[in-house]
Amino acid sequence: MTSIPVLGALLAASAVSPSVEAATCKSQVARAERATGAAVIPAYQALVKCDKDLAGQTFEKVMQGAGDAETLVSLSMIAIDADIWNPVWNMIGKISDYSAQDEVAWRIGEHCATNDKVPNFLQGAYFGLRDIEFARWDDALESCESEAFDTWLVGKVEDPPDKLFDEKWNSVVTAYVEREGVEGLGSLATAAVKAAQIGGPFEAVLEHMTNTVAPALGEEILESDRRALAQALAGVAQQLPPEQGRSVADRLSNSGSEDDAAQLLPTIYPDRVQANGGFLYGAVSVESGTCKGVQSAVLHVAMIRDPGTRYLVQPDSEAPLRAFKPRLSKCTPADGSWPIYVTETPLADKDELDDLAETVTDQWQEKGYVVKRKDEKNVVLD
Repeated sequence: MTSIPVLGALLAASAVSPSVEAATCKSQVARAERATGAAVIPAYQALVKCDKDLAGQTFEKVMQGAGDAETLVSLSMIAIDADIWNPVWNMIGKISDYSAQDEVAWRIGEHCATNDKVPNFLQGAYFGLRDIEFARWDDALESCESEAFDTWLVGKVEDPPDKLFDEKWNSVVTAYVEREGVEGLGSLATAAVKAAQIGGPFEAVLEHMTNTVAPALGEEILESDRRALAQALAGVAQQLPPEQGRSVADRLSNSGSEDDAAQLLPTIYPDRVQANGGFLYGAVSVESGTCKGVQSAVLHVAMIRDPGTRYLVQPDSEAPLRAFKPRLSKCTPADGSWPIYVTETPLADKDELDDLAETVTDQWQEKGYVVKRKDEKNVVLD
């Protein structure tokens, strides 16, 4: 059994209302507050039968005597069955050992399968607790197996808030991801589209979608999971404006689905597709050296033509961008390869190439270089 240490500041007994009804149950209150270990259970049951209000007021003190996870879970279930929920909701935060918090929450959640009040108890916690207090019940959200609770959980996941972050909602979705894994991608995709439409936690949902396929430590993502994630993200992107679609494509690229990310380019940049297909990007490679004591730099400026099969064009374009004829051959070359600069997005017009060249020019002039520009032929990628 897991020992349950409780915060010392919480040992003070709750005040008991001196009503006539309470007076008739004083002996049960005293017995329950003095009980320790397994004796807590019958003592608290007698108190609940005598006066539910007193039982609720006394729960905090009685839990001090539970001593282990099993007894505390049993005590909590007595209260939940009697609809004494508030003190049980707050109980988790009064356990000072975090691993014990998790164990108690998990084991209470397991009662969902056999006790219909537990799903209602957890749903009530969503509305009745503050963010951090509700987050402590995340293990119960994971372990609660109930058809009604499953329906509620999916409903919450698919109905994101209209703000960028909501801790309670995030706790629900985190638990959902732990429960469902890759099988939860459908509901998360629904949430992503709605969040994007209402100004909600769109980026957070994309992160949760990525987490559904996270491998165990030391393992790699299963190919089947990677494909499922790619298909779900692509489906989301096709329902969104270009700016948000780009965030989805970034996720695909970062997860290793470069081809899937590239397939979204016409969706993300419909106005930048060239007449013969593909896209143009702007690029600058910088040749630098010292010429007669003067730090000099030549910007080799070119456009990259890509058929649209790459989401990131820079890796395959670096070699041809460094293959232009050197212009500082009679100077002492700088150490290292020519630095490469490529526009992050396809070009909307040639002015964006000039903007890139001006930005790079300013950077190198600030370093003390005399900068010249040399326009080169297009780099064509297969």
